[in-house]
Amino acid sequence: MLREALPLGWRQAALRLEATLRELTGQVPERLDQATLASCYPTRRWVAAWRISVLFSDGVTRHIDIVAGAGFPTTPVRTALVDHPKPMTWPHVESDGVMCLLPNMAEWDPDDPSAVAANLLHRSIRLIEELLEGTIVDRDFREEFVTYWGYKAHARGTNLYSLIAPAPPSRLIRVWRGKGLEVIGDDQRSLAQWVRRRFGDSVSAKTEEAALLWLGEPLLPAQYPETAADLYALAGGIGEDATALLDQAAGTEPDYVLAVLGAIGRGGAALVGVKALNPKLLKGHPRAPTEPLSKGFRRGRTPRPILHERFFGTMAVNRTLVQRADADWVHGRGQDHRAPRLLDATVVVVGCGSVGAPIACSLAQAGVGRIVLVDPDTLSWPNVGRHPLGAAAVGRNKAEALAERLQPDYPHLAIDHRPCDLHRLIANEGDLLADADLVVATTGSWVAESALNRWHIAQGRDRPVLYGWTEAHACAGHAVVIARGEGCIQCHVGSTGAPALKVVEWADGGDANQEEPACGAHYQPYGPVELAYVTAMIAEAALDCLVEPPTRSFARVFVTSPSRIAALGGRLTAALRSAVGGSDAGGRTVDWPWPAMACAACGSIPADPAV
Repeated sequence: MLREALPLGWRQAALRLEATLRELTGQVPERLDQATLASCYPTRRWVAAWRISVLFSDGVTRHIDIVAGAGFPTTPVRTALVDHPKPMTWPHVESDGVMCLLPNMAEWDPDDPSAVAANLLHRSIRLIEELLEGTIVDRDFREEFVTYWGYKAHARGTNLYSLIAPAPPSRLIRVWRGKGLEVIGDDQRSLAQWVRRRFGDSVSAKTEEAALLWLGEPLLPAQYPETAADLYALAGGIGEDATALLDQAAGTEPDYVLAVLGAIGRGGAALVGVKALNPKLLKGHPRAPTEPLSKGFRRGRTPRPILHERFFGTMAVNRTLVQRADADWVHGRGQDHRAPRLLDATVVVVGCGSVGAPIACSLAQAGVGRIVLVDPDTLSWPNVGRHPLGAAAVGRNKAEALAERLQPDYPHLAIDHRPCDLHRLIANEGDLLADADLVVATTGSWVAESALNRWHIAQGRDRPVLYGWTEAHACAGHAVVIARGEGCIQCHVGSTGAPALKVVEWADGGDANQEEPACGAHYQPYGPVELAYVTAMIAEAALDCLVEPPTRSFARVFVTSPSRIAALGGRLTAALRSAVGGSDAGGRTVDWPWPAMACAACGSIPADPAV
């Protein structure tokens, strides 16, 4: 069985495994030949297997195979129960007897495959004993409902997306049917909005009724509906309201009635689907009714009892999986406590250049419900190397192009844009800024940000404003959050925009900015990799403000390693050296106070005289 074609290392590991099995079981494991392997596991690609006998507590001797693939020992062995019952009798035992014992993120030691195999064998025996006792059978089938439904599904659900809130009660929902794709939502408005954001305004957003049937507990395999009558009976077990939902969804005589079944499993809410086909699609089928659904009545006016008899008869249903695409699932798989707060938030990002654009992308990925992008400039070729937008957007307004990219990627969010400068936004849409939960300013222009600062002061600073910028070579980045009534950005920034706090000083005393071969065309030298640390820090500060709005202004600084700064000809300033010490450790983040200083802009008096 240990074929010469297999590498020497594989064969050596297999011999050690065989010796371990002999020692553990006190028997000589039977080596399976290739014909037996192919017969027992026709859909698998095992290259070797060892069979052992185990006497179980019910007095029956059963056989377990330890099977290995060509990737052994870097991939672990599996175990299979040879004398397995018919499929879906026991959980964790697949149709060919292979046992599911390792989760998808399991780790194992490729240098000691024999120990891994021994552990799996012990776990397999223990699992079979528990299955024989019967105490875990129903429990595990219910807790992992979606997995076992998938084994009996006719479709994998790759083209059926759900936007609905996966929670009771049973109710009417809507389904949009596109080309090769179906999307279900709680109502017409939100579903049509999602479709248009995802596919554009030119796509028809017409929807039809469907039903969500919320189960008191997940179904066991024997309860999975086989026919339309089974589905109707399942709804009847929930209550008359549930059967009325199916009747209403069938009332327009669609090509099929879609019923989504919902329940709570071990990992949270689970959704699966059942499609009851319109018998007219199966003309000539032995189980199809002889009369059309609406014979004798106008379409859509068939009395409910007759419609029920014709639609929900003995025709087989199609079971399908459902892919959750609701915002709560997309952003944290239903486990991120921040998601509801972020989805309800509005952020205005002013400045969509190499700093602001990655921050906007991060906020969208984090699930901020509404993002408004503001920038007057167009993307040029020198921007492409460190901007999320590429060559296809060159010559386009940055805010517009970025919004058009993000909106279809996150159709459950609202991504808007304003192709204007900050002065115009303040003059024409001050309410947009005032109503936002957070304004993020990354313009790199003190003229613009000082105007925002004065507007913020005049508004009473009810909502926070976050200012973000990077120093040369992205060796350091700054996020300053101005909170309610707590000073302003100019309290520690000079009248010409020079921050009082600098992280890096350069040997020539300058700012390390460089100039293009054109009049006044200055820029900061840095690439996208080093910049990512800065934008991640600023985005994190933004999320902190949204999840727990600050009561005091503060500054947060990212500092790269002193060794990198030194390699570029700079050094940490004295203020930073005192804060982080002389360590040559990697990048770190430092929080600083930003006390009010009664500056020319805000005239504030420090809230705490000791500050």
